[in-house]
Amino acid sequence: FGTNWMSRISIFNPHLNYTLTVSMTYLPTGGSPGIEKLIDIPANSTFWSDNVLWDVFRVSQRGGSLLLATFPDDNPGVPDNVISRSFLVTSDTFNNVPSGTYGQTIPGTFTGLMDIDTDGISSISHGITNSTQFRWRTNVGAVNIGRCEVTLRVSVYDDEGRTVLNAAPFGVPPLGHIQHLLPVQVNSGTVEFWVEDPCATHPVDYAVVFPYTSTIDELSGDPRYQSPTLLASAGSLYNAKTAKIDPHSIGKKIDVSYARGIREQAERRGKAQLVRTPTGWQVID
Repeated sequence: FGTNWMSRISIFNPHLNYTLTVSMTYLPTGGSPGIEKLIDIPANSTFWSDNVLWDVFRVSQRGGSLLLATFPDDNPGVPDNVISRSFLVTSDTFNNVPSGTYGQTIPGTFTGLMDIDTDGISSISHGITNSTQFRWRTNVGAVNIGRCEVTLRVSVYDDEGRTVLNAAPFGVPPLGHIQHLLPVQVNSGTVEFWVEDPCATHPVDYAVVFPYTSTIDELSGDPRYQSPTLLASAGSLYNAKTAKIDPHSIGKKIDVSYARGIREQAERRGKAQLVRTPTGWQVID
């Protein structure tokens, strides 16, 4: 409807005595070679961008997703452990209009969805409305940071639990993002996602998929974004390969080695040049 969306991002380095180099990789909608840029964030400081795709990558009129990570080789003076290389990130995607902005905050946290046959995990978004009567529009989307194309299955249930849509397939390309209008009408319903991954048993290429729903009030533009809740035990979530909880392997499905494989397939453009501004460190051309 003529809207022009941009994305803000804020990255905070919580460490008091050293600069942290953060890798940011852009994965385009539809799947194509990504772009990586490194950002040096001073101690106890914040990097800020009002239009991250343009400021960091000089990309306009595109969508996609961002993978942020820290690597030991980019931070040689920093102890090689998760806490020492930790950082905080948040983003929001918004439309800028004469009366102000409206948009939705998109969390940067691990809620990855994997193959249904090997992990037995699905995920749920509830309270979803996609209705011409009530003028709410819902999109479903996902990013796949695996190396093989996967099938994202989507089922929709109404407020009484009746199936409105059964296991509709959406192809998600490797290292890519998709977004589509929910193909059925529903009011206060539930959306369930699960993944069929042909590379599920591969030690490197297995998929980690981040599905979501995004609902917009077509009258006001007011949005709701949901990262679905995984229907999984702690053991299957953090260490499904061994069905055993290891406190040192929390988040192991998307660790440094997995993230390194993603950036190795991207075009690496060196470091962004930053300048200090009243709102934080920002990119200069």
